Amino acid sequence: MNRLTLRPSSAAATAPFAPFAPVALLAALAAQDAPPAAAAPVEPIADVVAAAVRSIDPARIERTVRALVGFGTRHVLSRTDSETEGTGAARKWLRDEFDAIAATSGGRLVVTLQSETVPCARPGMPTQVPIVNVIATLRGTSDPERVYVVGGHYDSRNSQGEDGRKAAPGAVDDASGTAVALEACRALAGRRFPATLVFVAYDGEEQGLIGSKAHAKALAAAGARVDGMIACDIVGNTLGMDGARHDRHLRCFSYAPSGNDSFGRSLARAAAFAARTHVPGFGVDLIFRGDRYGRGGDHRSFFDQGFPAVRFSEPREDFSRQHQDVVARDGKPYGDLPEWVDFAYSANVCRVVVATLAELASAPPPPRVLAAQLRRDRYDTEVVYELPAGAPRAEFVWRPTTAPDWTHVVGQDEAAPKPTRSDRLLATLAGVCLDDVVVGVRSVGADGSRSRVATPPEPDRFDARPRAGASGEAGR
Repeated sequence: MNRLTLRPSSAAATAPFAPFAPVALLAALAAQDAPPAAAAPVEPIADVVAAAVRSIDPARIERTVRALVGFGTRHVLSRTDSETEGTGAARKWLRDEFDAIAATSGGRLVVTLQSETVPCARPGMPTQVPIVNVIATLRGTSDPERVYVVGGHYDSRNSQGEDGRKAAPGAVDDASGTAVALEACRALAGRRFPATLVFVAYDGEEQGLIGSKAHAKALAAAGARVDGMIACDIVGNTLGMDGARHDRHLRCFSYAPSGNDSFGRSLARAAAFAARTHVPGFGVDLIFRGDRYGRGGDHRSFFDQGFPAVRFSEPREDFSRQHQDVVARDGKPYGDLPEWVDFAYSANVCRVVVATLAELASAPPPPRVLAAQLRRDRYDTEVVYELPAGAPRAEFVWRPTTAPDWTHVVGQDEAAPKPTRSDRLLATLAGVCLDDVVVGVRSVGADGSRSRVATPPEPDRFDARPRAGASGEAGR
Protein backbone atom coordinates (compact mmCIF):
# COMPACT_ATOMS: atom_id res chain seq x y z
CA MET A 1 0.00 0.00 0.00
CA ASN A 2 1.33 3.45 -0.87
CA ARG A 3 1.76 5.99 1.89
CA LEU A 4 -0.71 8.84 1.42
CA THR A 5 -0.17 12.43 2.53
CA LEU A 6 -3.37 14.43 2.81
CA ARG A 7 -3.12 18.21 2.48
CA PRO A 8 -6.01 20.51 3.32
CA SER A 9 -7.15 23.15 0.88
CA SER A 10 -5.85 26.69 1.40
CA ALA A 11 -9.13 27.63 3.07
CA ALA A 12 -9.12 24.67 5.43
CA ALA A 13 -5.49 25.23 6.31
CA THR A 14 -6.41 28.27 8.40
CA ALA A 15 -8.23 26.12 10.96
CA PRO A 16 -6.43 23.44 12.99
CA PHE A 17 -7.64 19.90 12.32
CA ALA A 18 -10.05 21.15 9.64
CA PRO A 19 -11.95 18.11 8.26
CA PHE A 20 -11.77 17.11 4.63
CA ALA A 21 -14.94 16.91 2.58
CA PRO A 22 -16.25 13.29 2.64
CA VAL A 23 -16.10 12.95 -1.15
CA ALA A 24 -12.48 14.04 -1.27
CA LEU A 25 -11.59 11.71 1.59
CA LEU A 26 -13.24 8.71 -0.08
CA ALA A 27 -11.44 9.48 -3.32
CA ALA A 28 -8.14 9.71 -1.47
CA LEU A 29 -8.71 6.40 0.32
CA ALA A 30 -9.58 4.73 -2.98
CA ALA A 31 -6.38 6.08 -4.49
CA GLN A 32 -4.39 4.18 -1.84
CA ASP A 33 -5.39 0.87 -3.42
CA ALA A 34 -4.81 2.03 -7.00
CA PRO A 35 -1.73 0.70 -8.78
CA PRO A 36 1.27 3.00 -8.30
CA ALA A 37 1.87 5.48 -11.07
CA ALA A 38 4.89 4.73 -13.20
CA ALA A 39 7.85 6.88 -12.26
CA ALA A 40 8.82 9.41 -14.89
CA PRO A 41 11.97 8.33 -16.72
CA VAL A 42 15.11 10.10 -15.58
CA GLU A 43 16.82 11.98 -18.39
CA PRO A 44 20.59 11.47 -18.18
CA ILE A 45 22.47 14.65 -17.34
CA ALA A 46 24.65 14.07 -20.41
CA ASP A 47 21.58 14.47 -22.63
CA VAL A 48 20.36 17.55 -20.75
CA VAL A 49 23.71 19.30 -21.04
CA ALA A 50 24.24 18.25 -24.66
CA ALA A 51 20.95 19.84 -25.71
CA ALA A 52 21.73 23.06 -23.85
CA VAL A 53 25.26 23.26 -25.23
CA ARG A 54 24.01 22.72 -28.79
CA SER A 55 21.63 25.65 -28.44
CA ILE A 56 24.38 28.24 -27.82
CA ASP A 57 24.48 30.62 -30.78
CA PRO A 58 27.52 32.85 -31.46
CA ALA A 59 25.34 35.08 -33.65
CA ARG A 60 23.04 35.88 -30.73
CA ILE A 61 26.06 36.67 -28.56
CA GLU A 62 27.32 39.02 -31.27
CA ARG A 63 23.92 40.68 -31.48
CA THR A 64 23.96 41.34 -27.73
CA VAL A 65 27.49 42.76 -27.76
CA ARG A 66 26.75 45.07 -30.68
CA ALA A 67 23.47 46.21 -29.14
CA LEU A 68 25.18 47.14 -25.87
CA VAL A 69 28.02 48.93 -27.66
CA GLY A 70 25.40 50.84 -29.62
CA PHE A 71 24.31 52.75 -26.50
CA GLY A 72 27.54 54.77 -26.67
CA THR A 73 28.48 54.46 -23.02
CA ARG A 74 27.07 52.40 -20.19
CA HIS A 75 28.93 54.26 -17.47
CA VAL A 76 27.06 54.25 -14.18
CA LEU A 77 26.72 58.07 -14.38
CA SER A 78 25.61 58.16 -18.04
CA ARG A 79 22.14 59.09 -19.27
CA THR A 80 19.03 57.40 -17.94
CA ASP A 81 16.51 59.59 -19.78
CA SER A 82 17.09 58.26 -23.30
CA GLU A 83 15.82 55.25 -25.23
CA THR A 84 18.97 55.05 -27.35
CA GLU A 85 21.93 56.25 -25.26
CA GLY A 86 23.45 55.57 -21.88
CA THR A 87 23.07 53.08 -19.08
CA GLY A 88 19.32 53.57 -18.74
CA ALA A 89 18.70 52.50 -22.33
CA ALA A 90 21.14 49.59 -21.97
CA ARG A 91 19.45 48.10 -18.93
CA LYS A 92 15.99 48.59 -20.45
CA TRP A 93 17.20 46.62 -23.48
CA LEU A 94 18.61 43.90 -21.24
CA ARG A 95 15.41 43.65 -19.24
CA ASP A 96 13.40 43.35 -22.45
CA GLU A 97 15.68 40.51 -23.57
CA PHE A 98 15.31 38.65 -20.27
CA ASP A 99 11.55 39.28 -20.35
CA ALA A 100 11.35 37.72 -23.82
CA ILE A 101 13.06 34.59 -22.47
CA ALA A 102 10.74 34.58 -19.44
CA ALA A 103 7.72 34.61 -21.76
CA THR A 104 8.80 31.18 -23.06
CA SER A 105 9.52 29.67 -19.63
CA GLY A 106 5.99 28.90 -18.50
CA GLY A 107 6.16 31.54 -15.79
CA ARG A 108 9.19 30.01 -14.05
CA LEU A 109 11.74 32.69 -14.98
CA VAL A 110 11.14 35.93 -13.09
CA VAL A 111 12.92 39.14 -14.09
CA THR A 112 13.50 41.92 -11.57
CA LEU A 113 15.55 45.09 -11.18
CA GLN A 114 17.60 45.63 -8.04
CA SER A 115 17.87 49.41 -7.64
CA GLU A 116 19.93 50.90 -4.82
CA THR A 117 22.04 53.91 -4.03
CA VAL A 118 25.35 52.64 -2.71
CA PRO A 119 28.65 54.08 -1.46
CA CYS A 120 31.40 54.68 -4.02
CA ALA A 121 35.03 55.40 -3.13
CA ARG A 122 36.51 55.89 -6.61
CA PRO A 123 38.38 59.19 -7.27
CA GLY A 124 36.30 61.78 -9.09
CA MET A 125 33.07 59.90 -8.43
CA PRO A 126 30.18 60.94 -6.15
CA THR A 127 30.30 59.31 -2.73
CA GLN A 128 26.83 57.82 -3.36
CA VAL A 129 25.98 56.25 -6.72
CA PRO A 130 22.72 54.73 -8.01
CA ILE A 131 23.03 51.22 -9.44
CA VAL A 132 20.52 48.92 -11.14
CA ASN A 133 21.18 45.18 -11.52
CA VAL A 134 19.06 43.23 -14.01
CA ILE A 135 18.29 39.84 -12.43
CA ALA A 136 16.53 36.81 -13.93
CA THR A 137 15.73 34.00 -11.49
CA LEU A 138 14.81 30.44 -12.55
CA ARG A 139 13.44 28.98 -9.34
CA GLY A 140 14.42 25.42 -8.51
CA THR A 141 11.84 22.67 -8.22
CA SER A 142 12.84 20.64 -5.15
CA ASP A 143 15.78 22.51 -3.58
CA PRO A 144 15.07 26.16 -4.45
CA GLU A 145 17.05 27.63 -1.54
CA ARG A 146 20.26 26.27 -3.10
CA VAL A 147 21.36 28.88 -5.63
CA TYR A 148 23.84 29.16 -8.52
CA VAL A 149 24.60 32.57 -10.02
CA VAL A 150 26.20 33.64 -13.29
CA GLY A 151 26.78 37.26 -14.21
CA GLY A 152 28.60 39.74 -16.37
CA HIS A 153 28.75 43.50 -15.84
CA TYR A 154 27.02 45.71 -18.35
CA ASP A 155 28.55 49.00 -17.23
CA SER A 156 31.57 50.37 -19.11
CA ARG A 157 34.22 53.08 -18.86
CA ASN A 158 36.84 54.82 -20.98
CA SER A 159 40.26 56.23 -20.05
CA GLN A 160 38.69 58.51 -17.43
CA GLY A 161 36.92 56.37 -14.86
CA GLU A 162 34.59 59.18 -13.82
CA ASP A 163 33.54 60.17 -17.37
CA GLY A 164 29.87 59.42 -17.98
CA ARG A 165 29.59 61.27 -21.31
CA LYS A 166 32.20 60.20 -23.87
CA ALA A 167 32.06 56.89 -25.72
CA ALA A 168 32.89 53.79 -23.69
CA PRO A 169 31.92 50.86 -25.93
CA GLY A 170 33.06 48.10 -23.54
CA ALA A 171 32.66 45.30 -26.08
CA VAL A 172 35.01 42.81 -24.42
CA ASP A 173 34.89 44.46 -20.98
CA ASP A 174 32.22 43.45 -20.39
CA ALA A 175 29.49 43.26 -23.00
CA SER A 176 31.01 39.85 -23.78
CA GLY A 177 30.38 38.52 -20.26
CA THR A 178 26.90 40.03 -20.15
CA ALA A 179 26.10 38.39 -23.48
CA VAL A 180 27.30 35.03 -22.12
CA ALA A 181 25.01 35.34 -19.07
CA LEU A 182 22.06 36.26 -21.30
CA GLU A 183 22.72 33.40 -23.73
CA ALA A 184 23.11 30.94 -20.82
CA CYS A 185 19.69 32.06 -19.61
CA ARG A 186 18.20 31.35 -23.05
CA ALA A 187 19.74 27.89 -23.07
CA LEU A 188 18.53 26.86 -19.60
CA ALA A 189 15.27 28.72 -18.96
CA GLY A 190 13.18 26.03 -20.64
CA ARG A 191 14.52 23.33 -18.29
CA ARG A 192 13.59 22.38 -14.75
CA PHE A 193 16.38 22.04 -12.20
CA PRO A 194 16.19 21.10 -8.51
CA ALA A 195 18.27 24.14 -7.53
CA THR A 196 17.70 27.78 -8.45
CA LEU A 197 19.64 29.49 -11.25
CA VAL A 198 20.17 33.26 -11.26
CA PHE A 199 21.37 35.18 -14.33
CA VAL A 200 22.56 38.75 -13.73
CA ALA A 201 23.70 41.80 -15.65
CA TYR A 202 25.61 43.76 -13.00
CA ASP A 203 25.93 47.51 -12.81
CA GLY A 204 28.86 49.42 -11.33
CA GLU A 205 31.67 46.86 -11.58
CA GLU A 206 34.02 49.50 -12.97
CA GLN A 207 33.41 51.66 -9.89
CA GLY A 208 34.47 49.13 -7.28
CA LEU A 209 32.16 46.11 -7.81
CA ILE A 210 29.31 48.10 -6.27
CA GLY A 211 26.50 46.34 -8.14
CA SER A 212 27.60 42.81 -7.29
CA LYS A 213 28.30 43.84 -3.70
CA ALA A 214 24.67 44.91 -3.37
CA HIS A 215 23.44 41.64 -4.87
CA ALA A 216 25.70 39.37 -2.81
CA LYS A 217 24.76 41.18 0.40
CA ALA A 218 21.06 40.88 -0.42
CA LEU A 219 21.39 37.13 -1.03
CA ALA A 220 23.29 36.67 2.23
CA ALA A 221 20.72 38.71 4.15
CA ALA A 222 17.93 36.56 2.68
CA GLY A 223 19.66 33.38 3.85
CA ALA A 224 20.22 32.05 0.34
CA ARG A 225 22.53 29.02 0.11
CA VAL A 226 24.67 30.15 -2.79
CA ASP A 227 26.66 27.05 -3.76
CA GLY A 228 28.40 28.73 -6.69
CA MET A 229 28.85 32.04 -8.50
CA ILE A 230 30.54 32.46 -11.89
CA ALA A 231 31.60 35.95 -13.00
CA CYS A 232 32.15 36.16 -16.75
CA ASP A 233 34.36 39.18 -17.24
CA ILE A 234 36.49 39.89 -20.34
CA VAL A 235 35.63 36.73 -22.29
CA GLY A 236 35.83 37.87 -25.92
CA ASN A 237 39.38 38.58 -27.08
CA THR A 238 41.63 35.78 -28.32
CA LEU A 239 44.44 37.70 -30.05
CA GLY A 240 47.22 38.49 -27.60
CA MET A 241 49.44 41.57 -27.71
CA ASP A 242 52.20 39.19 -28.84
CA GLY A 243 50.23 38.31 -31.98
CA ALA A 244 49.47 34.76 -30.79
CA ARG A 245 45.93 33.39 -30.88
CA HIS A 246 44.62 31.80 -27.66
CA ASP A 247 41.14 30.38 -28.26
CA ARG A 248 41.07 26.84 -26.85
CA HIS A 249 40.64 27.52 -23.13
CA LEU A 250 39.52 30.02 -20.53
CA ARG A 251 41.21 31.03 -17.31
CA CYS A 252 39.35 30.25 -14.09
CA PHE A 253 40.42 32.29 -11.06
CA SER A 254 39.38 31.31 -7.53
CA TYR A 255 40.09 32.60 -4.03
CA ALA A 256 41.40 30.47 -1.18
CA PRO A 257 42.08 31.92 2.29
CA SER A 258 44.57 29.07 2.81
CA GLY A 259 45.44 25.82 1.11
CA ASN A 260 44.12 24.72 -2.28
CA ASP A 261 40.76 23.26 -1.26
CA SER A 262 38.53 26.25 -0.58
CA PHE A 263 34.89 26.30 -1.70
CA GLY A 264 35.99 28.47 -4.62
CA ARG A 265 38.67 26.01 -5.70
CA SER A 266 36.08 23.24 -5.46
CA LEU A 267 33.80 25.23 -7.79
CA ALA A 268 36.70 25.83 -10.17
CA ARG A 269 37.42 22.11 -10.37
CA ALA A 270 33.71 21.46 -10.97
CA ALA A 271 33.87 23.84 -13.94
CA ALA A 272 36.95 22.04 -15.27
CA PHE A 273 35.11 18.72 -14.89
CA ALA A 274 32.08 20.09 -16.76
CA ALA A 275 34.27 21.33 -19.62
CA ARG A 276 36.11 18.00 -19.94
CA THR A 277 32.86 16.07 -19.84
CA HIS A 278 30.56 18.21 -21.96
CA VAL A 279 32.62 20.67 -24.05
CA PRO A 280 35.30 18.61 -25.83
CA GLY A 281 38.16 20.56 -27.33
CA PHE A 282 37.79 23.53 -24.99
CA GLY A 283 39.43 23.60 -21.58
CA VAL A 284 39.45 25.37 -18.24
CA ASP A 285 42.87 26.48 -17.01
CA LEU A 286 42.82 26.54 -13.21
CA ILE A 287 44.60 29.65 -11.93
CA PHE A 288 45.17 29.41 -8.18
CA ARG A 289 44.89 33.12 -7.54
CA GLY A 290 41.76 35.06 -6.67
CA ASP A 291 42.02 37.21 -9.77
CA ARG A 292 44.61 38.65 -12.13
CA TYR A 293 47.51 40.09 -10.16
CA GLY A 294 46.38 43.08 -8.11
CA ARG A 295 42.96 43.28 -9.80
CA GLY A 296 39.41 42.23 -9.04
CA GLY A 297 35.97 41.35 -10.35
CA ASP A 298 32.40 40.69 -9.30
CA HIS A 299 33.14 37.20 -7.94
CA ARG A 300 35.04 38.93 -5.11
CA SER A 301 31.73 40.28 -3.78
CA PHE A 302 30.45 36.72 -3.37
CA PHE A 303 33.68 35.44 -1.86
CA ASP A 304 33.44 38.21 0.74
CA GLN A 305 30.02 36.85 1.75
CA GLY A 306 31.43 33.33 2.17
CA PHE A 307 30.02 31.94 -1.09
CA PRO A 308 32.00 29.78 -3.57
CA ALA A 309 32.89 32.04 -6.49
CA VAL A 310 35.12 32.01 -9.57
CA ARG A 311 35.99 34.29 -12.46
CA PHE A 312 36.05 33.16 -16.10
CA SER A 313 38.35 35.28 -18.27
CA GLU A 314 40.11 35.05 -21.62
CA PRO A 315 43.70 33.70 -21.69
CA ARG A 316 45.48 36.87 -22.86
CA GLU A 317 44.05 40.36 -22.46
CA ASP A 318 44.92 43.17 -24.88
CA PHE A 319 45.30 46.27 -22.72
CA SER A 320 45.03 48.58 -25.72
CA ARG A 321 41.35 47.67 -25.73
CA GLN A 322 40.38 47.94 -22.07
CA HIS A 323 39.43 51.22 -20.40
CA GLN A 324 40.62 53.17 -23.45
CA ASP A 325 39.20 56.05 -25.42
CA VAL A 326 38.38 55.16 -29.02
CA VAL A 327 41.38 56.75 -30.76
CA ALA A 328 44.37 55.93 -32.96
CA ARG A 329 47.88 56.62 -31.73
CA ASP A 330 50.89 56.17 -33.99
CA GLY A 331 48.72 54.24 -36.39
CA LYS A 332 47.51 51.82 -33.74
CA PRO A 333 43.79 51.66 -32.88
CA TYR A 334 42.69 51.86 -29.25
CA GLY A 335 39.28 51.21 -27.76
CA ASP A 336 37.08 48.27 -26.78
CA LEU A 337 35.13 47.72 -30.01
CA PRO A 338 33.15 44.72 -31.33
CA GLU A 339 35.67 44.27 -34.12
CA TRP A 340 38.06 42.75 -31.59
CA VAL A 341 35.60 40.21 -30.19
CA ASP A 342 35.89 36.53 -31.14
CA PHE A 343 32.24 35.55 -30.84
CA ALA A 344 32.91 31.86 -31.44
CA TYR A 345 35.22 31.94 -28.43
CA SER A 346 32.60 33.69 -26.27
CA ALA A 347 30.16 30.96 -27.30
CA ASN A 348 32.57 28.30 -26.03
CA VAL A 349 32.85 30.15 -22.71
CA CYS A 350 29.06 30.13 -22.58
CA ARG A 351 29.01 26.39 -23.22
CA VAL A 352 31.25 25.84 -20.19
CA VAL A 353 28.97 28.08 -18.11
CA VAL A 354 25.88 26.17 -19.22
CA ALA A 355 27.49 22.77 -18.62
CA THR A 356 28.67 23.79 -15.14
CA LEU A 357 25.34 25.27 -14.06
CA ALA A 358 23.25 22.40 -15.44
CA GLU A 359 25.49 19.78 -13.82
CA LEU A 360 25.53 21.44 -10.39
CA ALA A 361 21.88 22.53 -10.32
CA SER A 362 20.77 19.01 -11.30
CA ALA A 363 22.96 17.24 -8.74
CA PRO A 364 22.25 16.88 -5.03
CA PRO A 365 24.17 19.27 -2.75
CA PRO A 366 27.76 18.36 -1.87
CA PRO A 367 28.21 15.84 0.96
CA ARG A 368 29.42 16.81 4.40
CA VAL A 369 32.89 15.33 4.87
CA LEU A 370 33.77 15.18 8.54
CA ALA A 371 37.12 13.40 8.69
CA ALA A 372 39.71 11.28 6.94
CA GLN A 373 42.27 8.98 8.47
CA LEU A 374 45.02 6.62 7.39
CA ARG A 375 44.64 3.10 8.73
CA ARG A 376 47.43 1.86 10.98
CA ASP A 377 47.53 -1.67 9.59
CA ARG A 378 47.71 -0.90 5.86
CA TYR A 379 47.91 2.05 3.44
CA ASP A 380 44.19 2.62 3.12
CA THR A 381 42.41 5.94 3.66
CA GLU A 382 39.07 5.99 5.47
CA VAL A 383 36.64 8.86 4.87
CA VAL A 384 33.75 9.69 7.20
CA TYR A 385 30.94 11.62 5.51
CA GLU A 386 27.21 12.32 5.37
CA LEU A 387 25.20 12.28 2.16
CA PRO A 388 22.54 14.98 1.74
CA ALA A 389 18.92 13.93 1.68
CA GLY A 390 17.89 12.54 -1.68
CA ALA A 391 21.40 11.75 -2.89
CA PRO A 392 21.39 8.11 -4.03
CA ARG A 393 25.15 7.66 -4.02
CA ALA A 394 28.57 9.22 -3.68
CA GLU A 395 31.78 9.21 -5.66
CA PHE A 396 35.27 9.55 -4.20
CA VAL A 397 38.22 11.41 -5.70
CA TRP A 398 41.82 11.98 -4.80
CA ARG A 399 44.94 13.67 -6.12
CA PRO A 400 48.55 14.13 -5.09
CA THR A 401 48.92 17.25 -2.93
CA THR A 402 50.87 18.92 -5.74
CA ALA A 403 48.28 18.22 -8.48
CA PRO A 404 45.91 21.05 -9.43
CA ASP A 405 42.90 18.83 -10.13
CA TRP A 406 41.53 15.43 -9.19
CA THR A 407 43.48 12.62 -10.82
CA HIS A 408 41.66 9.51 -9.57
CA VAL A 409 38.01 8.53 -9.14
CA VAL A 410 36.74 5.71 -6.90
CA GLY A 411 33.15 4.53 -7.27
CA GLN A 412 30.84 3.88 -4.35
CA ASP A 413 30.84 0.12 -4.89
CA GLU A 414 34.62 0.00 -4.73
CA ALA A 415 34.79 2.24 -1.65
CA ALA A 416 32.14 0.06 0.04
CA PRO A 417 30.80 2.61 2.56
CA LYS A 418 29.43 1.23 5.84
CA PRO A 419 27.31 2.97 8.46
CA THR A 420 29.05 4.07 11.64
CA ARG A 421 27.61 4.04 15.16
CA SER A 422 26.86 7.75 14.76
CA ASP A 423 24.74 7.12 11.63
CA ARG A 424 27.40 8.45 9.30
CA LEU A 425 29.14 6.61 6.50
CA LEU A 426 32.70 5.33 6.40
CA ALA A 427 34.26 4.59 3.00
CA THR A 428 37.64 3.00 2.34
CA LEU A 429 40.00 4.06 -0.44
CA ALA A 430 42.23 1.02 -0.75
CA GLY A 431 45.92 1.67 -1.34
CA VAL A 432 45.58 5.44 -1.02
CA CYS A 433 48.10 6.84 1.47
CA LEU A 434 46.51 9.94 2.98
CA ASP A 435 49.85 11.49 3.92
CA ASP A 436 50.59 12.18 0.25
CA VAL A 437 47.19 13.03 -1.21
CA VAL A 438 44.03 15.09 -0.87
CA VAL A 439 40.76 13.15 -0.83
CA GLY A 440 37.22 14.32 -1.47
CA VAL A 441 33.63 13.19 -1.92
CA ARG A 442 30.91 14.36 -4.30
CA SER A 443 27.22 13.53 -4.49
CA VAL A 444 25.90 11.78 -7.60
CA GLY A 445 22.30 12.17 -8.69
CA ALA A 446 20.04 9.54 -10.21
CA ASP A 447 20.66 11.19 -13.60
CA GLY A 448 24.44 10.95 -13.20
CA SER A 449 24.93 14.62 -12.32
CA ARG A 450 27.74 15.42 -9.88
CA SER A 451 28.05 18.03 -7.15
CA ARG A 452 31.09 20.04 -6.17
CA VAL A 453 33.66 17.98 -4.30
CA ALA A 454 33.77 18.37 -0.53
CA THR A 455 37.01 17.69 1.33
CA PRO A 456 37.79 16.91 4.97
CA PRO A 457 39.40 19.60 7.11
CA GLU A 458 43.18 19.79 6.99
CA PRO A 459 44.50 19.10 10.52
CA ASP A 460 47.64 21.22 10.08
CA ARG A 461 45.98 24.38 8.78
CA PHE A 462 47.18 27.28 10.91
CA ASP A 463 46.02 30.80 11.45
CA ALA A 464 48.30 33.38 9.84
CA ARG A 465 48.89 35.08 13.20
CA PRO A 466 49.31 33.50 16.65
CA ARG A 467 46.48 33.88 19.11
CA ALA A 468 46.92 36.48 21.84
CA GLY A 469 49.23 35.08 24.50
CA ALA A 470 50.43 32.22 22.32
CA SER A 471 54.07 31.56 21.65
CA GLY A 472 55.69 32.46 18.35
CA GLU A 473 55.60 28.80 17.34
CA ALA A 474 52.05 29.01 15.95
CA GLY A 475 51.84 29.03 12.19
CA ARG A 476 55.34 27.76 11.46
